[in-house]
Amino acid sequence: MTFWLQEGALANPDEAWRRSWEVACVLHNVESDSIAGACTVAIRLDDQGVSYGFVRMFIRPASRLAGLNVRLMEKTIEGFKGLARENGAPGRLVATVENRKLERRAVQKILAKLGFTQAGRTVDGELVIQRSLH
Repeated sequence: MTFWLQEGALANPDEAWRRSWEVACVLHNVESDSIAGACTVAIRLDDQGVSYGFVRMFIRPASRLAGLNVRLMEKTIEGFKGLARENGAPGRLVATVENRKLERRAVQKILAKLGFTQAGRTVDGELVIQRSLH
């Protein structure tokens, strides 16, 4: 909780508490013995009752190294693909792009290489991307 609140990623302590139960991966900065980033996942149901994995990533600005976010997403995809054959397991990953810098063409090419396509926009105008796990 403190990580998100101190970094300004979340302003609401209740939301930080709720998300702390969704943490799937934590990036540890060995040099400072601190959290460098976190990936949260949640399972949701779409309008047809089919499950999907909803992914959020936040890496502390001081810890953002080239390629780190891509490796984190690759590991997340790998983890979900390992579960994809189970009954009721998510068949796709969905992510909301909250950082407008990630809408740049170069970043979109990287996301496309990871298998993501644009799925639309939220009511707030944020880009929504998705990737099949099959």
